[in-house]
Amino acid sequence: MADAVTVFVKAGDPASEAVLRYLDGRGQAYTKRDVLTDPSATAILFGRLGRVTTPVVQIGDRLLVAPDPVQLARFLPRSEEDMPSVAFGAAVRTVTSDIASDKRLPAAYGVEVGSVKEGSPAEAAGIRPGDVITGIGAYTLNGGAEQFRRAVSARKPGDTMALTVWREGDTVEASVQFPAEPAPVAQPPS
Repeated sequence: MADAVTVFVKAGDPASEAVLRYLDGRGQAYTKRDVLTDPSATAILFGRLGRVTTPVVQIGDRLLVAPDPVQLARFLPRSEEDMPSVAFGAAVRTVTSDIASDKRLPAAYGVEVGSVKEGSPAEAAGIRPGDVITGIGAYTLNGGAEQFRRAVSARKPGDTMALTVWREGDTVEASVQFPAEPAPVAQPPS
């Protein structure tokens, strides 16, 4: 049986709303508990964390405090074990301090884009070699290439992923649309 998911939120809190939108977008079933109207929710958080904070996602016995989509994708139960995967279609590497300096970034964060595959979701979104992806949705990309790859692997066919891109000193917004139907695999001639 999959672990039950409970979300502790505070009405009107943008971070709480963002987590709920993410879960809804994944089709994830959950129980919502508002700390402003549910005294037992407040007691649970205070008992487990020593404080009341939102948003908190409880998956089984695990509490994720102010989780980002990558954390959620890692710990949420999978509804289908054989979910089809998607591909971004561009090589990425973690931004080092040298790359950050070269690109005039204020700090070393994000991933630098290398080659972009023709016809890929990355190319369709306007991602170019040399771009630095600094954010996914409302979250800053602090975990480098590994965090970016986990975020992509959490997507399903038909999903959209909003990116913040640093290009030649300017911030650009991009939206990657993963095809609903996987690309056909070329079969070798018989």
